Amino acid sequence: MDLFIGTKISESQFVLKDEEHHHCIRVTRHKSGDMILVSDFEGIIYEGELSEINQTNAFVSLKKIYKQEDTSLSQIIIAISPTQQMDRFEWFVEKAVESGVHKIVPIICKRTENSKIKSERLSRIVSSSAKQTLRPLKPEITEIIGFKEYVEQNELPSQRFIAHCESDSKLFLGTAYNAKDPAVVLIGPAGDFTLEEIRLAKIHDYKPVSLGDYRLRTETAGLSAIQILQTIRHI
Repeated sequence: MDLFIGTKISESQFVLKDEEHHHCIRVTRHKSGDMILVSDFEGIIYEGELSEINQTNAFVSLKKIYKQEDTSLSQIIIAISPTQQMDRFEWFVEKAVESGVHKIVPIICKRTENSKIKSERLSRIVSSSAKQTLRPLKPEITEIIGFKEYVEQNELPSQRFIAHCESDSKLFLGTAYNAKDPAVVLIGPAGDFTLEEIRLAKIHDYKPVSLGDYRLRTETAGLSAIQILQTIRHI
């Protein structure tokens, strides 16, 4: 069944408006009586029946919960430098949502080659990917922030990692990670983090980690980190 994003107007009813109304009625050609999936991205996907359709609204009568976010699993946050070619960063955002990331934080590092991102476009990619993969809770993508400002924040998860390529005493991310607690992983730009950035991260309790035996592109490293953490979470 197709998933549509709507507004919950009562405990038993949703309404689809604007683009979602158009897509449901004009594009996918649904009619009254059809069963569809609907969500407000707040943690639950419902199965419901299209009960009433007019020129601007489509009303959905909820029948049952189709899927619910498992909030007992810890969150995964990836703080990552935007790539020089924005299409690669957009690819990362799409695949990160499909792979189960909960929050993406674009960070400006010393060697970041592209400090301009299109927030609205990235937000649309997040929404589209979340719909495609039937995610009940929409992942968050934040505004871009400087590396120093981000790592110095106090409200970050206590489980913090920085993945870098310098010769250092590093554990494999999957070995260092405790799946019971939320975690943030820092992923640097094409030229890696500077030694000063690595030093600053360590001061703020970031553990240096490896993502494997090979040097990875930024977007590949970000995706690999998510896959490693997701694998450990589900063992």
